[in-house]
Amino acid sequence: MSMSCCRTLLAVLGVALLAGCAAEAPPTSAAPATRVTRTCDARAFGAVGDGQAKDTEALQRAIQACSADDGGTVLLSHGTFVSGTLVLHSHVTLRIERGATLLGSRDDADYPLLKPPTVNTQLADCQHALIYAVGATDIRIEGGGTIDGNADIDKWRGMARPEGQRPMAIFTAMSTRVSIEGVTVRNAATWGVVNLEVANLVVRGITVDSPHGPTHDGIDVVDGHDVLIEDNTIDAGDDGICLKSGSPLGLRDVVVRRNHVRGAGVANGLKLGTATTGPMHHILFEDITIANAQAAAMAIESVDGGEVSDITFRRITLSDVGTPVFMLLGARGTAAVGAIHDIRFETIRGDHLRYPWGALLTGAPPDAAGRHDLQAVTFKDVAITWKSAGGARGPHVFGSSAGEIDRFPVYAGGYPDPKFIFATPQAKAEVVDYALPGWAFFVRDARGVGFEDCRISVEGNELRDAIATKDAQVDGTCRSGS
Repeated sequence: MSMSCCRTLLAVLGVALLAGCAAEAPPTSAAPATRVTRTCDARAFGAVGDGQAKDTEALQRAIQACSADDGGTVLLSHGTFVSGTLVLHSHVTLRIERGATLLGSRDDADYPLLKPPTVNTQLADCQHALIYAVGATDIRIEGGGTIDGNADIDKWRGMARPEGQRPMAIFTAMSTRVSIEGVTVRNAATWGVVNLEVANLVVRGITVDSPHGPTHDGIDVVDGHDVLIEDNTIDAGDDGICLKSGSPLGLRDVVVRRNHVRGAGVANGLKLGTATTGPMHHILFEDITIANAQAAAMAIESVDGGEVSDITFRRITLSDVGTPVFMLLGARGTAAVGAIHDIRFETIRGDHLRYPWGALLTGAPPDAAGRHDLQAVTFKDVAITWKSAGGARGPHVFGSSAGEIDRFPVYAGGYPDPKFIFATPQAKAEVVDYALPGWAFFVRDARGVGFEDCRISVEGNELRDAIATKDAQVDGTCRSGS
């Protein structure tokens, strides 16, 4: 049912519609009185919750009723409620209790086209959702229950269809004071939990289980400010936690802490990018474990002209990843080169790497506009055991000599990922077999890269140097051993 239909129904039924809402008792303490809110049990509005009947209209009626006056809580309990898109309004809490599931319909017609009134490059991929809010204030999604996108089907797995043709599980846009807590999000058809241009966002204590291949991110934040992402567990087919910018608004003042990324499929555990239109700064990642990521544990990119700065990764533990770190400054399409500076890695632990790639830290080569170096990147208290390339030589294992370093490809404007930095289709197909000129780090077009208390070791034989550089200024070194 459309939003306009719900408003019409509310006007017609008036008090009768609100009869299904039981007012919660006001506080009895001496504290100042708070507003009385109502609880709207979805079943009182006609929801069946049998896992078969579509409850979309009944659930939307409950949301509409609870949005009146000072708002309230829509309650889903003991059942499976099949639904298409639900639109949350200001001052509404959607509480899905333990033992209850909001199950997404598998009918594309149940997910209307969403058009938030903003200009953001990421909207091309964010056009359908199971739960949606736009321009709302004080909304909550909470409880111990499950939001299941029902996407374990061929048409919604992997990249079978473009992202913009598949529904996200949760999508909030242009909203203020948004809280998502305690729920389990499963089987999203594309990105799982997405917040675009949101201020004062909390994502806390949720589980995301959406491992269905590329384009199935865990938690995405696109632009906005004052964001807290903590105590979550994520198993994604693509990026685990991805921060990005698709507008000049940018993203700032973000804390990501005490999360467990137990799977990031073909991509990265923690990522800044790919979309980097606006500035992204004042961001802290701390106390995070990362495993099962084919690309990087930590990826920092600027390829759309944005400035990425004042970023800290602290107390990060990684295992079974392609590479610990990937940093890339460049330009794709018509974008100018942006900037990456003041990036800190502190107390990083890693082992059991998948590939002998090493970690690439690269700015963009100088051009008519001048130098485009990475600047002020520091590694402090880092202990990583790397995977060796053995005694291999060949077109995809680059040694540390000047000639071999010169042959290493420069970013050509494609998708910025450790696996896709090569220019030709043949090289891309073989990129898993490549190895950087340095078995630990290859630093290129950079200034002020520093290593302090850096301890590295490598499994097996290595012909490459531990750290290789080109047009870079590096301070300090890494010592071998634990």
